[in-house]
Amino acid sequence: MKKFLIAALKFSILLLGICLCVLYFQRNSRPVIFCASLDDSIRPRNHCIMNPFRDKEAEKIAESILEKLKNGQTESLVPYLTDLEEDNRNQILENEKEYQVEDWRIARRVQTANTLTLMYWTSRKNYEVPEEETHFAFVRDDNEWRLKSFGAIY
Repeated sequence: MKKFLIAALKFSILLLGICLCVLYFQRNSRPVIFCASLDDSIRPRNHCIMNPFRDKEAEKIAESILEKLKNGQTESLVPYLTDLEEDNRNQILENEKEYQVEDWRIARRVQTANTLTLMYWTSRKNYEVPEEETHFAFVRDDNEWRLKSFGAIY
């Protein structure tokens, strides 16, 4: 009985060590595990399997803005449209009011050391196409992601 308990303890420690190594590897590996397209169009609407241990800070910011747009709070975009001319900025705000966001899913994530681009497929009210692209560009400042710009196809 004593030998069995010692063997079980050794096995448990080994299993715990392996689990910790896998978790560490997953946390520090790439954020996108796999992407595949389910259609054969010019701009295929891909579906991605994301690493559950990735840094989600920027995604939370993007999805909070998408949630605000879903609730009709288009003014939440104004700070991220400063690089655009006033006519373009106003057109985006009008489009967001007319084609209000209903749902979204992440489609692409491209990251370097200090930049990150997220692309979401968004479903919109009053829109002919089932899903269309919405883009977020981030920069890293003081170890935090800051949203730099927003863009969408209407």
